[in-house]
Amino acid sequence: MTAAAELIAELGWGRVTTRAVAKRADLPHGTVSYHFRGKQEMLTEAALHAFRQAIPVTRIATLKTVDDLIGLIAAEVSDRDAIDPVLSRLMLEAMREAERDPLLRERMASMLGEYRRVTAETVRADQERGAVFDVAPPAAIATLLGAVGDGLLLHALLDPELD
Repeated sequence: MTAAAELIAELGWGRVTTRAVAKRADLPHGTVSYHFRGKQEMLTEAALHAFRQAIPVTRIATLKTVDDLIGLIAAEVSDRDAIDPVLSRLMLEAMREAERDPLLRERMASMLGEYRRVTAETVRADQERGAVFDVAPPAAIATLLGAVGDGLLLHALLDPELD
């Protein structure tokens, strides 16, 4: 998975081959061909594996408050050394490919949906405690928080001077 992810980030989705992945992973080509029904499946699984690492839903599910979630987002974005450029390029390539591949888009959307669902549960709990305004539905606030995190990451990646 790591070899495929690195190559997607380096070469772009369409230029990666199963042979190149096998070589990078120091595996016989037949091993890669045995485990995947083709290049698209291999690249999809590598991208989704990386996506799961980038969006730690199980960790987010342990957070108790929206303040905790905002703290996590702030910590992730502010630690420039922790922002993985390979992962960033891989995610960009996967999003571009998802425009062409409905199955990849569906699976990525499902992962994002799970992130929003877990975040909405935290929002709902804070709304019930009166810590978060209850004018907007929890799902809408969860979507907003995700978009803010994505936007801050984009700014951090493109503007190293941003504090």
